Parts: sequence; C-alpha cells; structure tokens
Amino acid sequence: MPYRRLPTTDKARTRALEAALEKVAFKNGKVAISERAIEELQTVKSKFENTLKHYEMNIQVQSEKYHEYKTAMERARMYVSHFIQVLYLTSERGEINGGIKFYGLEEFEGKVPPLNTEEEILYWGSKVVEGEQKRIQKGGSAIYNPSIALVRIKVEEFKDAAVFQQNLKKNTTRTYNIMQGLRKSTNDFISQLWTEIEEGINTDNPKHKRQIAQDYGIVYIFRRKEKRKLTDKELQRDLLFDFA
Repeated sequence: MPYRRLPTTDKARTRALEAALEKVAFKNGKVAISERAIEELQTVKSKFENTLKHYEMNIQVQSEKYHEYKTAMERARMYVSHFIQVLYLTSERGEINGGIKFYGLEEFEGKVPPLNTEEEILYWGSKVVEGEQKRIQKGGSAIYNPSIALVRIKVEEFKDAAVFQQNLKKNTTRTYNIMQGLRKSTNDFISQLWTEIEEGINTDNPKHKRQIAQDYGIVYIFRRKEKRKLTDKELQRDLLFDFA
C-alpha cells in the first residue's frame, strides 16, 4: 500500500493547506471535509503563513544588518590595532616611559594582542581607552593618529552594532522555536485532515479514490516493489470496473 508523505518543508506545508482550501472553494456539491475542519483549516493556514512571514522577515533583517555589524567590527579592530601600534612606537622613542603598564600590554612584548573576536575587540578597546585616560591623568601627553577619542567612537559604534545584532539573533531564535512547534502542530493537523478526506471520499475504486485525494493535496508515495505490483493489480481492477 502507498503511504502518505507529510510535508517536510514550509512551502510544502503551505501547498498542502492551499490545495485543501482551493478544493473547498471550488466545490461542486459535497466535499470530503467537514465544516468544522474547514474552519480549522482556515485558522491553521492563516496562523502558519503569518508566523512564517514574521520568521522570514527576522532572518532577512538579521542578514541585512550583519553587513553593518561586520563593517563596524573591522573599523573598531583597525583603530584599536593602530592605536596600540602607535603606542608601542611612542614607547620605543621614550616619549611615554613606563606608559605600557596602563594598558595591560606588558605580556605581549611589543605585539598587538589578538583582535579576532567580538569579545577581544571590545575588551582591548575598553582597555586602551581606560589606559590612555589614566596615563593622561598622570601627566602624560595624549597620543594622536589615531586619537583615543576616535578609538572610543569606533569601539562604541561596534558595541552598539554588536548589541543590536544580538537582539536580532534573539528575535530570530525566538521565532525559529515558535516555527518548530508550529511545523509539528501543522503537520499533525494535515495528517488528521488527510484522514478525514480519505474517509469522506465515496468510491470503491482505490485508484480513483487516490486521484480524488490528491486533488485535495494528499501526497502518496509508492515503494518500488509496491509500484510494480500495484500496476498489475490496478489494471485488473480497472478492467473489472469497466465491464461492471
């Protein structure tokens, strides 16, 4: 016997719901769906499509804003890195004797610390801003090109972009989790609906019954061996019905 294949994608779920509704909309006489099931079908379809639209919108917004996030990240990394490099050069020239200690950079021995991740950039951005402020408060001369004010601006812009991106991720994750639950409940409804449709189709011809059911959106799958066997049996049945 063929088995029904429930939808495995959101497009397939939408198609299944639409097919059943279209069959109801263009009905000529009795349909194999009860009034109660038709009302539930309309509700399920509306809820699924609206939630899916919201989920897809969140994905799109997150993707669009990710470019801005990456741009802010690269700028912040560049300004923090350049400031530290200028700081080392200034220290080598003896212009800020002992100044490296204000920034927590002693262990790196003249090398720029890792600035590969969001956390590292924000951490060292905060460290150099605080270190420069402390050094100046102790009477040191400000470093320019880049100035610490400009470094602070780029780091804060990146921090804002990072927070915004995290919020977008949370929204996408939340709607994803909602969609996961809705996909299961929608498939459960489709399965129940298909059972009702099959039971409501009034014909004794299995092939004819499947054809009508497929018009309602039901998807049947035949295994290879079953398909070969079924072809011979259906030919015999069709002949019997033709001569009945």
